[in-house]
Amino acid sequence: MGALVRNAFNFAADRLGFEFQRSTTLRRFFATHPIDLVIDAGANLGQFGQSIRNKGYSGRILSFEPVAYVYAQLCRAIAQDPLWSAVQLALGAETGEATINVSPNHTLSSFLRESETFQAFGFDTNSSPETVGVARLDDLLVEQPGSAIFLKADVQGFEKQVLEGARETLCRTHAVYLELPIEHLYEGGWSFPEAIRYLDDLGFTPAQFRTVTSLPDDRSSAVEFDVLFRRKFSH
Repeated sequence: MGALVRNAFNFAADRLGFEFQRSTTLRRFFATHPIDLVIDAGANLGQFGQSIRNKGYSGRILSFEPVAYVYAQLCRAIAQDPLWSAVQLALGAETGEATINVSPNHTLSSFLRESETFQAFGFDTNSSPETVGVARLDDLLVEQPGSAIFLKADVQGFEKQVLEGARETLCRTHAVYLELPIEHLYEGGWSFPEAIRYLDDLGFTPAQFRTVTSLPDDRSSAVEFDVLFRRKFSH
């Protein structure tokens, strides 16, 4: 009887576009790895930090968000969490200032220009420029303890620059979590194969994939993946 109920449930879920199976999860990763500091680059309103809190991570989170009005909302969201702090900066390969295109959709602001694929989604392209501070993560973490870092970067095509400014930090990083494109929403970003090779050269291998968005004219095909890279096992 149990098998019949399970099969009926899976059939109904499949008809609705859902698939349930045992899988690797972020919850399990945090439960089985001694992460002592999460770096949240492109924190936005703190969605990722809140999600890992809900998954059981209770350690330190250091968030970076450059856009002024978004940063203000982030600070309000984390005010009651003593182990979660935020800095109004973007992370990059060099220290200085840069102009970010602030999108009406607060999750889509980027240093890069929107591509034709971005426009095909029907997103509002009436962005406005804002000058923001940019810093190298290596410079910011000199005095920060943390020997098992989890580095998440969701920065709309600027992920490679974040990693370029974090070469020393990556030596004490256990995992890197990136949003990577199959189809480019922004011009000038790296390709999916380039990102995989880059992380491989740094000593990280893919551990988990999750679909972020799909093509507007083919919902069965991904446009972007969230990819969890773990440090390669020693041999």
